[in-house]
Amino acid sequence: MPRITITVDGKAHDLPDAAVPRLQAEVDRNNAANKTTLPLGDWIALHLQEIAIGADLVAAVEQLRKQQEADANTALEAAVKAARDQLIAALAT
Repeated sequence: MPRITITVDGKAHDLPDAAVPRLQAEVDRNNAANKTTLPLGDWIALHLQEIAIGADLVAAVEQLRKQQEADANTALEAAVKAARDQLIAALAT
């Protein structure tokens, strides 16, 4: 397994050689679970990007949850009104 060196602001940071097979095992599990074929380097880059957007993603998910809840409530209200109207109409027949 190759050594992993990450360069940030011109300074190189080596990950210990022993970390590489463990990271590769995580990549393999992730690839199997997501039906992907990311190589180790791409997987590391993706996860660093996911860390960078973490707070924004949490906020987006919360907004989506609230919108979905509002949409569900609107649909429920419409269904209840339709059922009410049908029941009232059935009284007249």
